[in-house]
Amino acid sequence: MAVYYILMALILGLAYPMCIRKPSKKKNIIYVAVVFGYMFVMSSLRYGLGNDYFNYRTYLHNVMDNGLSVIDTVRTTGIEPGYVLLLKLTGLLGGDYLILNTLTALLILVPTAYIIIKYSKMPWISAWLYLTVTFFYNSLNFTRQSLSVAVIFLGWRFFRDRKHIPAVLIILAAAMFHVSALILLPVYFLSLIKPSAKSLGIIGGAGVLAFIFSRQILSFVTTYILPRYAKYMDTIYLRVGLSWVFLLIPALMMILTLAAYFTGWKDKAPEAQMLANFSFYNFFIWLFIVKHFIIERFTMPIYIFILLAIPEILDCWKSCRLAPDKKVSGIKDTIYTLSKGGKRIAPAAAALVIVSTLAYNQFCVGEGVHGVFPYRSIFVPVSGLTDKMLETDYRALYNNADFMQFLGLANKGNYTIVASVNGDTGDMLEFQYRHLLKKLGFETDFRTLDGKSYIGVVSGGKVVFEKTGDEQLTENLSLYGGKISVTITSGGAVTGQPVARIIADGKEYAPNGSGINFAVFDNKLQKIVAAQSYDTSVYTYTYKGTDAFYGEILIEE
Repeated sequence: MAVYYILMALILGLAYPMCIRKPSKKKNIIYVAVVFGYMFVMSSLRYGLGNDYFNYRTYLHNVMDNGLSVIDTVRTTGIEPGYVLLLKLTGLLGGDYLILNTLTALLILVPTAYIIIKYSKMPWISAWLYLTVTFFYNSLNFTRQSLSVAVIFLGWRFFRDRKHIPAVLIILAAAMFHVSALILLPVYFLSLIKPSAKSLGIIGGAGVLAFIFSRQILSFVTTYILPRYAKYMDTIYLRVGLSWVFLLIPALMMILTLAAYFTGWKDKAPEAQMLANFSFYNFFIWLFIVKHFIIERFTMPIYIFILLAIPEILDCWKSCRLAPDKKVSGIKDTIYTLSKGGKRIAPAAAALVIVSTLAYNQFCVGEGVHGVFPYRSIFVPVSGLTDKMLETDYRALYNNADFMQFLGLANKGNYTIVASVNGDTGDMLEFQYRHLLKKLGFETDFRTLDGKSYIGVVSGGKVVFEKTGDEQLTENLSLYGGKISVTITSGGAVTGQPVARIIADGKEYAPNGSGINFAVFDNKLQKIVAAQSYDTSVYTYTYKGTDAFYGEILIEE
């Protein structure tokens, strides 16, 4: 959680010196670059973050491995063509998931930062909303949706200037990353209607009726318009909604934008009509979300524009003044009079936005929104394990641990680790795994073995012994001053005799699985405590363990 609070502190802490006190275009650019640069690092280096993280990892490797064209991949997988192109590009650049994370972070955050710099009247408010109203959290989980939203946000001037053909093309381009972008097509054209009590009442009434009969409407949509979502109809995703708390911020944003629109904003900014309408329609989509939470992704293409709307409103109210000789009449003049000519409207509204979205952010943290809390990076891979667990039951935790957790556990303790390769380690070993192997002390890049035999021993973060060869290798080594004798055999794929054996004091411990076989010795106990193999020639890193071994060692102690 600390990294999120640092980001929050950056946004607010730099706001006054960079954006409020003697603002300038140059200072705004530096401010946005620092804040979004921090987000870029967080997004690029995340591991296991977001409910869909491993699904996207599967997409990457499936697309890389299928050997199909973009069109055939889209046809067989159902993944949008824009995202398939991105996956194919990642494969050309090496295929590491870190590369995909970096590319998506660039494509999501750079356009967002650019539009904020170019169009936001208060970049610090936009940055604050991007974090606290969960757009950034969305980007760590809803990757395709966030890519789609970035394309839409980049087309803001076409929406603002009512350039219908470019606007439609932008929406269609965004749909190449996620079909949810198409929700903006009807909303865009509805937003050409000037807001009035009559029009909002009619549309709002229709929205309430749609809410009441939402299940029937969704059944029609998933049957005839978006059949790919039909599988969700009888699932929790459509039968259960989010908490009503999630509706509060969209409601507040709608109230602020409509209040501003009818008290002078529409006379000062041509874009006020569209932004006010977007906020109004966004609220009604959120109303559906508290009944069917899967619809959340469909609000993003519209909701993103509050990053521009709220700063516009605050800037408008900041300059509000009531003529000294003008009589008070109507809502507009009453608001201005109560705030002494408008001087207090902007700071009061800004305070309301900051406090309410901060509270909303904390609620989302507590709810674990999108599975992005706590933050985990490729450099801190062990999750869900307390220090107490590691101290009291660390050896049992090795049993059938996935590869990332296995390496994380190994890096947590004081061990001597023996590695032997059976067959081929392949080229599927991603950066975070290579990083942890390097931290353990292994100097060889396992991706470059190309089917060769390999034996390695590390201890205390340093290499003790390493050997690679085109023939089958066998080495006799002693540990702890001769207290344990170890015989290690490795047969790579090129030898035609794939094998991995690790024999300690005459007993076989290597699981002899394809890929890298490990035996872990506790330096304090001076005995073997774990043995496991991981097939790194496939991206799933399937494992093979020696189950009987664990019980035996635990009983001994």
